Amino acid sequence: MSFNDNDDGPWGHNDKNPWQKKQKQRNEGTPDIEELLKKGQQRFKSFFPKNGKGSNKTLWYVAGGIFVLWLLTGIYTVQQDEQAVVLRFGKWVRTTDPGLNYHLPTPIETALIRNVTAINILTNTSSNNAESGNLAGEGALMLTGDENIADVQFAVNWRIKNLGDYLFNVKSPETTITAAADSIVRSVIAQTPIAKILSEGRSSINVQLREMLQKLLDEYKLGVEVSQVELLKVTPPTTKVMDAYLDVQRAKADMERKRNEAEYYRNSIVPVARGQGKKIVQDAEAYKAKIIADIDGETSRFDLVYNQYRSAPDITRNRMYLDTMEKILENGQKLIVDGAKNQGVLPYLPLPELKQKPEKAEAAQ
Repeated sequence: MSFNDNDDGPWGHNDKNPWQKKQKQRNEGTPDIEELLKKGQQRFKSFFPKNGKGSNKTLWYVAGGIFVLWLLTGIYTVQQDEQAVVLRFGKWVRTTDPGLNYHLPTPIETALIRNVTAINILTNTSSNNAESGNLAGEGALMLTGDENIADVQFAVNWRIKNLGDYLFNVKSPETTITAAADSIVRSVIAQTPIAKILSEGRSSINVQLREMLQKLLDEYKLGVEVSQVELLKVTPPTTKVMDAYLDVQRAKADMERKRNEAEYYRNSIVPVARGQGKKIVQDAEAYKAKIIADIDGETSRFDLVYNQYRSAPDITRNRMYLDTMEKILENGQKLIVDGAKNQGVLPYLPLPELKQKPEKAEAAQ
């Protein structure tokens, strides 16, 4: 029996009864908590039979339904451009392909889904906005193969090839890719002259960079495929060593000019010298052939004279004497005196004049 049912309580029906005041306040505005609890109990009891029969069976039905719903939470879908890795108590156990898949419900197993076809771009520029073509920022200062300093900006296009390797073999995959790309680019730039980097040799350098970076990431087992490594911009530093760079370039230009002038002089002198050398050799060969021919002719002529002398010595001796006198007297002055008609005439022989003629001839030469 409650105080509300007893009208003759200790306080009676006066206004000083605190329970009546509280009851009035509850009835006026605020809901009665006791009534709410009673209604909740009645609703909960309505699920079970009043006589107590079949209560265990109903509980098993409810528990079974909850268990089935819990098992169904393991169903998940992987899209065509995605892969999923399944973790069992935090350990990677398998990788699933696109489609409808299932894993044990949480917290036994969980699935991590990532896009594996999207191309990711990493750059070393300060603006890091290679997609829009904004290369106003600075890259990294690198030393080239001919000891020049260049500001090199590059971009790496990559995608996930194996999601499990990508997530669990390396702690920070993107940081690792950036560091590996920077190391590879520096090593290649350090072996390449800046003229080749700035000219048509850049395409072959890009291919070399991609192959070397892919090989290095495969050694790390990063699960990443590099589709392209591109040198975006290679320039000398604009504010730091520009004057020194220009001095070096001018010196190289002067060196090339001097080298070209030396090559031109060499190309103009060497062929002439070679031609003169060949001419001297040919003249010597001709003189040699002439001397040998003359000697052969003299030898043949001597053999003929000798054979004639053996057959007729007197005749040959007289002929040789006459031939010799003919050669001696051919250019001399001759005076013929008939002794029968000019008897008693003393011939005059101008010896001084004959002596002066050879001296005049030598002076004229």
